[in-house]
Amino acid sequence: GKKFSIGIVSGEVKCGNMGCEGMKKFSFIGSLASWVHVVERVGRLRGADIAIDHTTYEEVVNIAYVRAIQHVLFKKHSPEKVLMVYEAMHAKDLKEEEWMYQIEQGNNKNPNKSFNSSYDLFMMGDVEGAERELEKTEQNPDDKVLTSYAERLKKAGRSPDLTKPLGMCDCC
Repeated sequence: GKKFSIGIVSGEVKCGNMGCEGMKKFSFIGSLASWVHVVERVGRLRGADIAIDHTTYEEVVNIAYVRAIQHVLFKKHSPEKVLMVYEAMHAKDLKEEEWMYQIEQGNNKNPNKSFNSSYDLFMMGDVEGAERELEKTEQNPDDKVLTSYAERLKKAGRSPDLTKPLGMCDCC
């Protein structure tokens, strides 16, 4: 498996030196501190180098290629929330003088368009449609996220668990 993954979340946390006189550590506390651990863990399990939350996704979607990799039932949040984890892949090649036009046209050139459509169908419970859409995706044996997703699709096609949304991870 993957040796490491980077988890990135966006938002406010409380941070500072915590501990006693002889042993202080710089720490982050709050729900985001727990959430970043979950994002990193999901990224590592799914083979993503950089895993991000939805807030970060909204900040980078126009400048980087991203794809959904896992819905997570975050039990440490009160009340429990279903949150999305994405993989941030690489920066879009935006030319300085044409960046607005390129962002506008970006959805048509997105190399993850079929993957994202497949994932959306998968989350709606249409496993067969998701498999058909995934066939349009360029196959790369080194793409760990794609390989992991294809394995989950095959497993769901054999024995879908209808007690929770398809693809949901409730490990956290």
